[in-house]
Amino acid sequence: MDDKNKVKQLTLRLPELLHREFKATAAREGRTMGEVATELIKEYTGKK
Repeated sequence: MDDKNKVKQLTLRLPELLHREFKATAAREGRTMGEVATELIKEYTGKK
């Protein structure tokens, strides 16, 4: 596996309500929280 495809785990703490809303919104869109978080981080870092 090359460096580009290696995966790292990220743990973060969110307020309970925000976590519930994030999980529900992702589920409504048929996506995982990880997929959404990855997209947001790519946008934030300009790597999209």
